[in-house]
Amino acid sequence: MAIFLLLTLMVTFVGMKPAKNGEFHSTYISRSQSTAINGLFTLLVFFSHVSTYISLNSAFDKPYSSFKSYLLQLVVAPFLFYSGYGIMESIKKKGTDYVKQIPKNRFLKVLLHFDIAVVLFLVLNAVTGKTFPLKKILLAFTGYSSVGNSNWYIFAVLGLYLIVFAAFIIARKNKVLGVILVTLLSVGFVYLQMRLKRPSHCYDTIIIFAAGMIFSLVREKAENLLTRHEAVYYTALGLCFLAYTFFYLKRKSGIEFYSMWGILFMALVVLFTMKVQIGNGILEFFGSHVFSIYILQRLPMIILTKTGLATSHKYVFVSLCFFATVAMAVLFDLATDKLDGVLFRKRIKKAVAAEAEKN
Repeated sequence: MAIFLLLTLMVTFVGMKPAKNGEFHSTYISRSQSTAINGLFTLLVFFSHVSTYISLNSAFDKPYSSFKSYLLQLVVAPFLFYSGYGIMESIKKKGTDYVKQIPKNRFLKVLLHFDIAVVLFLVLNAVTGKTFPLKKILLAFTGYSSVGNSNWYIFAVLGLYLIVFAAFIIARKNKVLGVILVTLLSVGFVYLQMRLKRPSHCYDTIIIFAAGMIFSLVREKAENLLTRHEAVYYTALGLCFLAYTFFYLKRKSGIEFYSMWGILFMALVVLFTMKVQIGNGILEFFGSHVFSIYILQRLPMIILTKTGLATSHKYVFVSLCFFATVAMAVLFDLATDKLDGVLFRKRIKKAVAAEAEKN
């Protein structure tokens, strides 16, 4: 697996642009930059998942195994952080009208796409003769349980969408109150899953979403402080790294330490991209297909495992899974885009037309 990790790092270096001394990249939190970073972590998520289908017992696998055990659940941290940041930016620009559309344009759309993928897994299970209890199948359509698919992240995101909706309906135009409510409700969401005895990976990074929203609120002040003098920036970077190291060492002590470790990880990513811009067509491609790659990747993994490739030719197995996942993701996104055009965009056009007629 080390070769795949090396290739990923090589791709990341393509198009990398360090800022000149005394300068900072103004696009460090732009859509294109966050898409590229999400693309990098989409690749890491894929390799993390596919590695569970093969044995990592060779000397060439040890570097990847060490890297994977170090990164752990932080592999999804950018998705949560940039999602929280993006939603807060949209709320700042569009206000309550945007918030009211979250149940339809965010929650229902993601749930629909996810459920289509669940159906594909159920078809595969039927073909291979694998069965699940009815309760588990029904819960799978909510993301709470799995029928072979990746699910916990989608369940977390769906819950966070509802939390944002509820928080800002209550807070109305008070953005600070809204973010405070999102943070408190997110903590409650984590606590609820702990009470339900869900695996820790289902909730230990959830608070990073709220951190992204908080950063949206304080971004301008943070930029003014950090970019005024490079000494301030490097001092902040050093302190952040020390705090990150402390919480990394304490991450096994409890959810609060793990959560802070994740938040500080994203703080380091943000600080790094202020000085070093990451981005190229490959990363942006994967960053634009995050959802479909995430929910579909286990289909070829399950199918190809039955051929014996996972044990006899594991690198061939990984490569075939990769290219099959990419092809499926592209087709899936093309199909769901057309479906969205029928179910969502036409309704939006009708609503706009009706509003125009009133005026």
